Amino acid sequence: MSGSSVETTAGMVHEGVLHEGPEHLAAQLREPLAGAVSDGERVVAVMDDLTREAVSAALGTASEQVEFLDPVEVHRVPAFTVASRWGRLTRNAGRPGARTTVVAQHFADVAGLGPEHWIRLDAALNVVLEGLPITMLCPCPQDPETLSIVRATHPTLRIDGQRVPNDQVRDPIEIVAEYPPPPPPELGPPTARLEFRLADLHALRRLVAAVAARAGLGQERAADIVLAVNEIATNSVEHGPGLGVLRLWADGTGMVAEVHDTGRTTIPFPGMVAPPASGERGRGLWLASELTDVLQVWSDERSGTVTRLRMDLG
Repeated sequence: MSGSSVETTAGMVHEGVLHEGPEHLAAQLREPLAGAVSDGERVVAVMDDLTREAVSAALGTASEQVEFLDPVEVHRVPAFTVASRWGRLTRNAGRPGARTTVVAQHFADVAGLGPEHWIRLDAALNVVLEGLPITMLCPCPQDPETLSIVRATHPTLRIDGQRVPNDQVRDPIEIVAEYPPPPPPELGPPTARLEFRLADLHALRRLVAAVAARAGLGQERAADIVLAVNEIATNSVEHGPGLGVLRLWADGTGMVAEVHDTGRTTIPFPGMVAPPASGERGRGLWLASELTDVLQVWSDERSGTVTRLRMDLG
């Protein structure tokens, strides 16, 4: 496992890159990124401006083949959604077996994100990316607090350019139980509300379509969120208590749909992993996640289960 380059593998590489600043990090990333570019891989990087400058200088002309993304834009959504999007990026790479390399820097000062965001994200990545042809390099500051998070979630560490196996990785389910996603904020009075049973699903779909039109969604995206909400509502009445409540919000940026019932779910990573072809359980959440921009689920014994879907205009 030692050596400075990322070893060839058919599946996921999830590596914590410990660094002491932009120049130190750039020196460690130069070889694996140059190799990925040379091999024709898609290379994507999410990093701050100083690190981007240092990495670009280290790579030279090869940096022109790196897609640099805005950290604020990437992390404006919950950690589970970020993980799902990296998985989707890999599955849609363009050709079967094509490998993708991602540099996903951990930040201390982006949109108020704290350690809980990063440990949830990295735990989810170990679930979502399992078996996929992706190299995920996660630069992290080399300090005691960060090191405990990195060791819990990264099978391999890169220290001063050397790859070191890590035997302290924890079960992702155990991590999420310790650091559960917080419920999203309240959105105020809804645009529309509907209590529904199985016989009301047709009316539910009509209502979602009407609010989607009011929100300004195009025909394709409107159809997607109608199908996504129908999947969640159908799960609620067929596998839950048989009665649910739909709330919808429309604003100038898109729409939100929220399905609530009194049942309880214990799925640790809802909608993030495709269900087996032999079974239907989990299909609705997976499909809803694939069709919408953000899917969030939270559940407890007191209030039941709430599934929130967001669809943006673009």
